[in-house]
Amino acid sequence: MTYAVLTARLALAGVLLVSAVAKARSFEETWAMLDGLLRRIGPGARRSAGPSAVALIAVEGTTGLALLGPAQTVRPGLVAAVVLTAAFTAAAVVATVSRAEVACACFGRPAARLGRRHIVRNTPLLGLAVLGLAGTGAVSGTSPAAPAVVLCSVAAAVITVVTAFFDDIADLLATP
Repeated sequence: MTYAVLTARLALAGVLLVSAVAKARSFEETWAMLDGLLRRIGPGARRSAGPSAVALIAVEGTTGLALLGPAQTVRPGLVAAVVLTAAFTAAAVVATVSRAEVACACFGRPAARLGRRHIVRNTPLLGLAVLGLAGTGAVSGTSPAAPAVVLCSVAAAVITVVTAFFDDIADLLATP
């Protein structure tokens, strides 16, 4: 279980940190995405798109760093990762059900309309967060061996890259 939790932590940290940096670099697209989602709540909620974008970037970055931090930050980081991935999945569900024309700027650049593919992308991330959180109690206090850390890191890097480029991969594999 130690290796599964380590892989989950590293993968979630990678995804969240890449997402936070990309959102910060493309702040206008992030603002537009949140504005489109908040429009579903009501006209007053749209005023909070800017502050919400700043808060989202900060929470994603902080959560990613917590997952990489010392033992005392891991559990709160995993709780935050569960909440974030559940919220991201819920936003994709709302956008799909309401047929909202909201471009997904999840990784900074608007790649596709927020919808089913993002539910498919986010559900395994939510599973990783839950696995990590559930497994933290079962993890022993011993450090994993170096080869295992390398293997977990490589797996996490693959998960991060596939997640960050999921829209591009889905478009590439889509039938014309």
